[in-house]
Amino acid sequence: MSPTHVHLVRHGQSTWNRDGLVQGAHRGSNQALLTDTGRAEAARAGMVLGARLGRPRDERSLQLWTSDLMRTLQTAEIISVTLRPMGWSASVRNEPGLREQALGDLEGERTDALRSVPVPEGEHISEVRWGGGESMQEVFERVGEWFAPALIEQPDHLVVVSHEHTIRAALAWLRSTSHRDIDWDEPVLPGSVTTYDVVD
Repeated sequence: MSPTHVHLVRHGQSTWNRDGLVQGAHRGSNQALLTDTGRAEAARAGMVLGARLGRPRDERSLQLWTSDLMRTLQTAEIISVTLRPMGWSASVRNEPGLREQALGDLEGERTDALRSVPVPEGEHISEVRWGGGESMQEVFERVGEWFAPALIEQPDHLVVVSHEHTIRAALAWLRSTSHRDIDWDEPVLPGSVTTYDVVD
């Protein structure tokens, strides 16, 4: 059986990235829009995807999903437009379950003003709700709840436009590891495309 090629795309640079603000899923972070740099990164991601996708086999060969936050919706629309001259036609579908990790009171704070705090005794770092938001365990679980049925359809290519922490959690889930095994050293840069093949 042929694999489903899962392409995880991080949105391009947003205004909050540029301004050094903590993004998340709430507290006004949906006001973050792509900068000119971010739009260029989204277009480059579309070109990278075009090279990896090759030629379409049929209209069901590609599914394009995105988080429902503005910075990912904008990225996905640019990718869709970039792929069109290559023969790919995919409507952009959005899903709240692909949002970034909610970071509670930390959202909107300046990243250079944050101070490290110790992990509470007896807890794993991935199970702490920083700022009163979501733990990475919760992100891992909600991403898995979305991916499990999405993969049943077995498209040739499943493009998912999302966020740094969500992509890290998705990679751990796709690799059949746990939330405690999330790789924080693997680069997930704005506009990057990470491809992972899933074989049923």
